[in-house]
Amino acid sequence: MTVQIRPPVLSQENCAFRVNLRDKLNVEQYLQERTAFCVGERAVHCELYEHSPDAPTILFLPGIGTYCELYAELLARLSHQGYNVVGIDPLGHGYSAGSRGDYSVEQMCEAVSEVLDVLQQRFEGPFGIYGYSIGALLAMAAAEKDDRLCAVLCGTLLVPDVAPDLSYRMSWNWTWASSLMLPGFKVPLKSFVDFEQLLKGHPAGQEINQDPLIVFDYPLRTLSSLFNHRCNIVSHEYDFAAAILHGDQDEVLPVSYSKRVMNYCSQPMELLVMEREGHMVPFLKPELVVEMAAQWFDRQFTREMAAAVL
Repeated sequence: MTVQIRPPVLSQENCAFRVNLRDKLNVEQYLQERTAFCVGERAVHCELYEHSPDAPTILFLPGIGTYCELYAELLARLSHQGYNVVGIDPLGHGYSAGSRGDYSVEQMCEAVSEVLDVLQQRFEGPFGIYGYSIGALLAMAAAEKDDRLCAVLCGTLLVPDVAPDLSYRMSWNWTWASSLMLPGFKVPLKSFVDFEQLLKGHPAGQEINQDPLIVFDYPLRTLSSLFNHRCNIVSHEYDFAAAILHGDQDEVLPVSYSKRVMNYCSQPMELLVMEREGHMVPFLKPELVVEMAAQWFDRQFTREMAAAVL
């Protein structure tokens, strides 16, 4: 099946707020390197940082509420390491079409596969995926569904089968039950994610918290899909390589949680620890994330390409 490619809808190019946000993020120079386009009937917004047609390709899924333009420095720097890098705005996020914040894990898996269909027409190398925060759960789910993804890097990985504590389990159960009665009821993101504290000290912290393209309110059906998703890696071992990239001072999930996840799941995973770093390291120290991610992906892609030759 041919997947339709459309021009992007960059709706805020002449907006003073957008200019100021990009200036505070210091990303304008990196945005000059991107090629934006939309994929499929859902009009999923993608941002490509191209290295070469025969280079490996890494897909990127952003953290909760956010979208790819905010990670332009990270994506461009990762591309400079020898990869084609493609950021994907989740459905209803950033520049992607759809009701704000409204998607399911299954719909995102389908969207990732559609993007892969398009990329395969242009790039020859192996494909990997990097998901940050809630994007890690989506990246893992996508790899379970699509065997074209040979490497999965998770910037912390939430596995709903492994609740961090009882309060998490109770809130997830409440979300599931409530979504049956009020699926479209919106829950403020700031009720469980404190962006202001997490971005404290970042030059663009205030602007990010006022960004109209960020999703600050989520329908219960989206939260229920995310926090009650059952990961197949719990009971099944896949052929793809997997790793968790985790700061040892993460304010959202401690490193001990990742160790529990690794012990609980059948899927083998590596743990890559960033010393003295918290949850927002892709914003605060993108160069560190790029260094560690590139080293890990290089090992996996080299192994994959060697196996393909044999």
